[in-house]
Amino acid sequence: MIDTLKQVPQFKTYLDVLNIIFTGYKVAGPLEFGPYYSLYSFNPVEGNRFRLGVRTSNDFSTRLALGGFLAYGLKDQKFKYGANVFYFLSKDQPRISVEARYSIDVEQLGQSRNAFQQDNFLSSFFRRNPATKLTLVEDWEIDYNHEWFYGFSNKLIGRKRSFTPLGSLEYIQPVSDAIKIKIPNIHTTEVGLYTRFAYKERYVAGEFDRISLGTKYPVLEALVTKSLPGVLNGLYNYTKLEFAISHKLSLGYLGNLRYGAKSGKVLGFAPYPLLEVHQGNETFFYLDNAFNTMNFFEFVSDQFVSVYGEHHFEGLFFNSLPLFRKLKWREVVSAKAVYGSYNPKNSEILELSENINTFSRNKPFIEAAVGVENIFKFLRLDALYRLSYLDNPNIVKFGIRAKLQLTF
Repeated sequence: MIDTLKQVPQFKTYLDVLNIIFTGYKVAGPLEFGPYYSLYSFNPVEGNRFRLGVRTSNDFSTRLALGGFLAYGLKDQKFKYGANVFYFLSKDQPRISVEARYSIDVEQLGQSRNAFQQDNFLSSFFRRNPATKLTLVEDWEIDYNHEWFYGFSNKLIGRKRSFTPLGSLEYIQPVSDAIKIKIPNIHTTEVGLYTRFAYKERYVAGEFDRISLGTKYPVLEALVTKSLPGVLNGLYNYTKLEFAISHKLSLGYLGNLRYGAKSGKVLGFAPYPLLEVHQGNETFFYLDNAFNTMNFFEFVSDQFVSVYGEHHFEGLFFNSLPLFRKLKWREVVSAKAVYGSYNPKNSEILELSENINTFSRNKPFIEAAVGVENIFKFLRLDALYRLSYLDNPNIVKFGIRAKLQLTF
C-alpha cells in the first residue's frame, strides 16, 4: 500500500516537503542539498552571507556519507568552507564508525549545541543583540566511535583548532605590567575520550541517524580532554575534565520532572576561549541547554558546576479550567543555575575581553521561567526571569521566549 502511494505524484511531493521541513535538505537522487535555513543569513562581520551545502543520500551509500559546504560574505568578501567523511565499520553491535571533518568558518563561541547555528536565518532576524563577538575557527577533527552495546559508547577524538577574533573581539596578551600586545590568533591540539552511558535506552534508527526515545534511568556523560603542546602548533598545556548527569523522572498524575547537573575543571592554564565559555542565548528562542537570559561570552570559568530542573505538569492545573482543558495547553516551570571560579593566571596568557565576566564569590548565576506548552501542538512559550547579576551591561532581566516543540 505504502509503496503504491509513493508512486503517486501528489504523495511524493508531500513526502518531499515533509523531508525538507524536518531535515532541511532536498533529496536529488544520490545527493541532498541544504540545509535551507542556512542558505542566507547576515551578521555585522560578514554582512549578507550565502551558503550552499551538499551531502550524499542513502541512494549513494548506507555506510559511507560525504558532505561539504561553501559560504561567502559580501562584506568581508571571504569564502568559508568545510568537508566531512563518515563511514560505518560495523552497523551491528558493536556499532563502530569513523568520521573526519575539516572546516574554516565563522562561529559564535559560547553558543548552545542545540541552538540555531550562527548561519541560520532565524538567528539573524531574531536576535536581541548584534553578533559582534564572532570567531573564525579553523577546525580539523577525526573521531572513532564505538558503541559496545545499546546505551554505552565511547568516542576517541583528535582535534586541532585555530581561533581568530572578529568584530569587536580582540586577543590581548600581557607581556609585562606596562606592555600588552594584540595577537592575531591562538592554536590548540587536543585528544579526548568521551563516554556515555544510558541504561536501557531505546532508539528509532535510520541508515545513519538515530533518535533517542529515552530511558527511565539517569544518563551519564564524561569527557576528558588533554592538550598536546608542541604538536601541530599547539601552544598550551592543560587537561579538561567534564561530567554530566541528566534524568527524566515520571511522577504519575503530577507530571514529569527533568533535571540534571554538569561540572568541569581545567587543570593547567589556557586562554579563555579554551576554558568554559558558559552557554548563553541572545535570540528570542528558548534553548534547553543554554542560560536564556545570559549573553554570549558573559561568563567564563576554569572550574564550575551547573544545575537545572524543569517540571512538566501535563495539565495538572489547566485541566480544571474548561477553556484550557479544551485547548490542551500544559504548564511548565524551570530553573537553572551555574557557579564557577577563574584563576587569574589564565589572564597572563590572554586577557579577558570587555564585558566578559567571572563569577563573584559565593554568587551563582540564576534564572527561572514559567511557561505554557502544547500550544497548537507545536509551540511553547516561556516567561523568563533573571535573578542575579542584574547590573551587568546590555542584559535582559525579563523576556518571553518561544520554542518549537512537537507533541504527539
